[in-house]
Amino acid sequence: MQRPTNIQPTQARARKGKRKRRFLIAGGIVLLIIAYLAYAGFKSSAHYYLTVDEMLAKGEAAYNEQQIRLGGKVVEDSVKYDGLGKALKFTVSGGDRSVPVVYTGVVPDTFKPGADVVLEGRLNRSNVFEAEQLMAKCPSKFVPFVK
Repeated sequence: MQRPTNIQPTQARARKGKRKRRFLIAGGIVLLIIAYLAYAGFKSSAHYYLTVDEMLAKGEAAYNEQQIRLGGKVVEDSVKYDGLGKALKFTVSGGDRSVPVVYTGVVPDTFKPGADVVLEGRLNRSNVFEAEQLMAKCPSKFVPFVK
């Protein structure tokens, strides 16, 4: 039994075309999944913080936010511990304005007046930022230790 020679190449090309189409569709789906996972990972790891000016510009909406991430610089001569040594009070400036901060917790070693900090917490109705977390940024340049 001999098959007609003109039908066999046509069927083979059709099968090859279907396989190629399936491969392209599967590859496209895999690329979409990888792109989505990369986007979701980037979005969750990109933590944006507000400056003091941006937070205060929100007005009434700033009081209603559950959690605010605030970035700024600790104002010189504003760092004070309460009498019991539990609460740390200081002022953070960012842009043209500043806001007083109250923080209770572990203070990082790199925290000092003039340091850049990132705070997480909320703004109360008295315009005092109640920080639940305090992160001091590390200096970006090497400063040699002098005895």
